[in-house]
Amino acid sequence: MRDNTEFISSSMEAIERNDDLLTQILVRVPLRDVITFRRVSKRWLSLISAPYFRRCHTSVKVKQRVSGLFFDFAPDSVFHQEVKFFYLDKETCPSYSSSSFSPKIPDLGSSLIIQSCNGLMLLQSEEAAFIYNPTTGDKKTLPSSFPSSDPSDLYYSLAFDPLLFLGYKVICIFDGLDSKDECFQTMIYSSESGGWKRGCSLPPTSHIHFDIPTYFKGSIYWNGRKTTLRFDLKEECMKNDMPRLPPKTYYRTVLVPSSGYMNLAGFESDDELSICIFRLKEDYSSPRWVHMHSIDLLPVIVQTAFDRITLHEKEFFCSVIHLIEDHEDGMSLLLHVPGAVVVLRLKDRNSYYVSDIPTGNEILQNTWGWFRTFEYMESLASV
Repeated sequence: MRDNTEFISSSMEAIERNDDLLTQILVRVPLRDVITFRRVSKRWLSLISAPYFRRCHTSVKVKQRVSGLFFDFAPDSVFHQEVKFFYLDKETCPSYSSSSFSPKIPDLGSSLIIQSCNGLMLLQSEEAAFIYNPTTGDKKTLPSSFPSSDPSDLYYSLAFDPLLFLGYKVICIFDGLDSKDECFQTMIYSSESGGWKRGCSLPPTSHIHFDIPTYFKGSIYWNGRKTTLRFDLKEECMKNDMPRLPPKTYYRTVLVPSSGYMNLAGFESDDELSICIFRLKEDYSSPRWVHMHSIDLLPVIVQTAFDRITLHEKEFFCSVIHLIEDHEDGMSLLLHVPGAVVVLRLKDRNSYYVSDIPTGNEILQNTWGWFRTFEYMESLASV
């Protein structure tokens, strides 16, 4: 027994002294445990905090799961965000986070969350834009792309995908009023170079929501009233290969990547409790969005929130928080109904209660449409 103990002890010491071997072991350890291991010793803290280790851990080719959702409770305000955090457990059952491992977002009093992307977040204030890692707490202010420009006239988008390219890129779109055609112009920032470079021009475009970017598989997307724009990160140019939006007028359509596809979802009108979900073919070969689901939300409200609706309320309402991927690789809608948050599985139409809405929040009492929601993935990525 003593010989075995001595052998184990000597083996552990050998691993401890070998940085390469220790790195190969730790990159396969769950991230929360890795964060805890930083307290083992100064040497472990130095190893885990090093850019090389972070890059190795980030590049391990495993499917990332969404760990939680930042939910903006003030969806119609352009100057203020009231953010709550939903934790998603292994079964993808949302709940208000009571865990001590609840990520924090800095400077929400003076800045807004623009986008989340595979573990990193893009925020913008009146003075600048910055990248933030909510897992590590690291923050980096981006250099100004145009020192003389009003930051409120600049639209930023983030692309971070460790399985496709090193580092991250930020796309800045601005109105090129000085150009002959008055086109939109782009600037591209690379974390690898640490600087901006001029990108492509965009043809005159109207009614595109450049303030709501979505990253998916090497491209950044923006939705509009009639069409969707796609910026290819590899070729660093705008692609004209997106199908037009469905011909029927939908109320507040949004782009939501889920289950390996880009999805488009929207209410059928501004006064109907019915939502449709469409899917985009991965190679953009289809001339249209493929219809996948039509869901009547009234039964969900009656089943899960009927006892919360008072007699004087004259109408039902429902808002979509997010389209989430469940543990069976299917899709579920995370919904806000009167007084509660519920989940509706699209596969079998089963729904279940998640939590109450915090009392005293008048913003949510009769809200229609979609809330801004930002996915949280645990990551050691450097900023």
